[in-house]
Parts: sequence; C-alpha cells; structure tokens
Amino acid sequence: MNNELENLRKIIDQLDTEIVEKIQERARIAKKIGEFKKENKSPIYRPDREKEVYEKIKSLNKGIISNYTLEAIYREIMSASFSVERGLKIAYLGPQGSFSHQAVRGKFGSSVETESYISISDVFSAVEKEYCDYGVVPVENSSEGLVNSTLDRFLTTELSLKIYSEIYMRVSLNLLGFETDISKVKKIYGIKIANSQCKNWINANLKHCEIIETSSTAQAAKIVSEQKEGVAIASQIAAEIYRLDVLYESIEDLSDNSTRFLIIGKSQSPPSGRDKTSIAFSLHDKPGVLYHILKEFNDNNINLTKIESRPTRVKVWDYNFFIDFYGHEKDPHVKIVLENLKEKTTYLRILGSYPVAENLI
Repeated sequence: MNNELENLRKIIDQLDTEIVEKIQERARIAKKIGEFKKENKSPIYRPDREKEVYEKIKSLNKGIISNYTLEAIYREIMSASFSVERGLKIAYLGPQGSFSHQAVRGKFGSSVETESYISISDVFSAVEKEYCDYGVVPVENSSEGLVNSTLDRFLTTELSLKIYSEIYMRVSLNLLGFETDISKVKKIYGIKIANSQCKNWINANLKHCEIIETSSTAQAAKIVSEQKEGVAIASQIAAEIYRLDVLYESIEDLSDNSTRFLIIGKSQSPPSGRDKTSIAFSLHDKPGVLYHILKEFNDNNINLTKIESRPTRVKVWDYNFFIDFYGHEKDPHVKIVLENLKEKTTYLRILGSYPVAENLI
C-alpha cells in the first residue's frame, strides 16, 4: 500500500515538473508576443483571442476536471502572461473588496495591476487619460436594472473610448460585522442597489436599523471595520480584506442575482464570430420615429438584447436611447443598419462591439 502511494506521488512530482516547464515555456513565448505587440502598438489584451483560448481548452477537455475549473486555471496562466508581455493596469470602482474588484479578479486573474477609484466617472477618466489600460464598470443588475451613471458617462467620454468586453458575475450579498447579536445593531451600511436587493431580508430581520448609503459595498465593509459598529452588506472577499465576520450569507432576495460589467478601453475588439454591439442615439420628436429605427433591425434580421432610454438633461422630455444587439459593427448587415440610422437620428454613437460573454464568473 505504501509503495503504491509512493509511486503515485512520484508520478505527480514528475507531472508537476513537466507542467511548470511548459508554463514557463508558454510565458517565454507570451513575452515574445508582447514585444511584437509593443512594436506594432497592438493591445495586450484581446477578448476575441481570450474567447478562442477558452473554447480551445473546452474542446480539449476529455478528463474529470470540469470546464469551469480548467477556465479558472487558464485565467491565472493568462494573467501571468499579461504580466510578462508588458503588464496591464485595470481601473475599477473601489475600494478593494468591491464587486467591481471581484469582477476584475474573475476576468483578468490575480497577476494584473489594479487601481481603485471612488466613482464610475473617475474610472472613465483614468482610461481616458491613459493612467490605466482598461476600466471595469457596472452597467446593470438582473434584479435592480441599470446603473445610470455608467450610461450617462458614455455620452460625455471621448470618442476613442469603447466598450471592449463584457462580464456577467454572480452576486452574493452577505451581512458582515462584529456584533453577532443583530438585535443590538443600529446601523446598516451599503450601496443603494445592494440595500434594495436585500430589502425583504432587512425588513424581516433588521427593520429597526438606520440604513446608511455608501459609495460601494466595499466602502460599507471598510466603515464597519474602522468604526467597529453597525453591519455592512457586502461580498465574501470584502469580509476577508476588512477582517469582518460573515454574520449571514446570501441575504439577497433573489437567488439568481447577477451583475453585468463592461470593460472599457481605447481599442476596438475584432470580430470573434459571436459578438454584441452597443449604440446610443437621440431622435427627432416626431410620431413613429422610434418605430422606424427598430424596423431597421427587424428588416436586417438583427436581434436586440436591450433597449433603454435616459433623459438628455438638455431639453425637458427629450431622451437618449441605448440599444444592445447581436453582431459586430464590421459585419455587412450591421454596417447597413448603422448607415441607415445616421440618416434617421439626430445623434448616433457606436459605443463598441465585443464578444458575447457566454458564462457567469
């Protein structure tokens, strides 16, 4: 028995040696690719290539490890590759432990450099001014809808800034703090959207508490950690970073709660074969004008995934519209629609084309 176990361990040791050698070999090749990209001023991160790698890994997977686990392993391998190619710096809505921070880690791994900012507008500015290569911003939640400040900021950012990729992340909200007897708790700290997602649980268990809004879930955890009073509605990672106890897990009202994040940058993602395009536009105040816009998509067999409106803040009852649809702006049928929309809108901006996110992280 001991001899058999020892032999199996020797096989593992030999495999580990080969795996490390192959990872280092991959990293050396990645570094050469990074040098080539630098000479040609090409982006280090390519979401279309990332998608291609994950699909290849899944097609090769014939073993007992799940695709999800293999993707997680390769996420860290690719994260290490970014660091040796040239290095990436990612801006996000902070502080550390926020769901935006968690989305960055889930998308780019732990080897990329990150920088937290106190507002969504500041994340945009960091990418505009090239302090960071990319920014990660929340845009909508499955239960609470749009993050309006993200949509509004797209209309004021420079034209070179594009949506480069998207992330869908499962969001689990927890009650964090030091006080185990929640009947003694007097204050709840949390971001507005998270508080709303937990309103039934709060009404049932902490109805007596004052709710204090913060700029992020991580900020809520930070406040409780520093002040040693109250509780925070935040993530598991925030509990670890700010050394808070998880008093109650998954207190959100809907179990399938998820948030969509956008990756913004100054590059255009090439077509991947399964893409999405986002646009913003405004219209003349005429009967049936929106119908004629939507008819363009129907006539060209293009499926819309979202349509929203926001006040322009220039004229009362005047709106900007935001539409997401399947296809890349370089696709011939999409080009036709976009050309036709230019003639039917008073303002049209292509916010970006990017690969469709297939899975939750």
